[in-house]
Amino acid sequence: MGTIPTLEEWLYPVAPAPARPRTKPMQVLALGMSRSGTESLRRALITLGYDHVYHGFDMSESRPMQWKQWALLGRRKFGLTGTSHKGDPQISREDFDQILGHSEAVTDQPCSIFASELIKAYPEAKVILNHRDVEPWYESITALILPQARGFWYHVLPWFQADMYWAVQYTVHCFNMHFYGSLERNGKWVYEQHSAMIRGSVEPERLLVWRVQDGWEPLCRFLDKPIPAEEFPAGNTLDTTNQRYDKNMVSVAIIAVRNFAIFAVLTGIGIAYFAGLLRRSA
Repeated sequence: MGTIPTLEEWLYPVAPAPARPRTKPMQVLALGMSRSGTESLRRALITLGYDHVYHGFDMSESRPMQWKQWALLGRRKFGLTGTSHKGDPQISREDFDQILGHSEAVTDQPCSIFASELIKAYPEAKVILNHRDVEPWYESITALILPQARGFWYHVLPWFQADMYWAVQYTVHCFNMHFYGSLERNGKWVYEQHSAMIRGSVEPERLLVWRVQDGWEPLCRFLDKPIPAEEFPAGNTLDTTNQRYDKNMVSVAIIAVRNFAIFAVLTGIGIAYFAGLLRRSA
């Protein structure tokens, strides 16, 4: 017998995620925050032969989309109301493998948000702290995130399409709570705290602290891989990141706009009908 869905699941259903049994070990956890060379590093790890490097874009490019799975893990980590950073400390390898079972490496959010849990869940994996100076990182991440979080799509459309709803739930219960409710206010010190936590949680021989400008040599030495002949791959600009995200979400946004338009028309008809009844009874 299946479980009874909650009202939230009934209103915003998504297709069940496919099973992802792990057949290869997790080898690399690149746990620096978004906008610190995550896409460049993803491409580099693929070049070095790692079979599927999980990145934040996987959430919107997977079918079904994976916003809900990460949002629910975020509620466990930070608490349902998003007011606690204690949550459930028992997020396990099995929990992560339901999403990451096909991956040999990870980079970018949401994995960086679960850095401490991933370090414990995969003790055999090597850890990379990809980072950059805090000021340019802050300028880059706020320029990317803040405009998205202030738009019509973020505040209205998610109520009218399930994937968009769960994308916002991920933002609320993972991303925002990682920054204690405000990237704009807390971003810099959380970024530095995050780096310090990783440095303090991982044995020196298991950790590489790395910047994009370091290139292939320290990365390949750490991972015991030959240095490729090609140049180190470039990452995403702000424009290409926005374009890729918009492309991934446009199909569900169209559905949300359609549903919103139907709701608006029906609401207008209902208001006009009851207004007419009131006039006739006056």
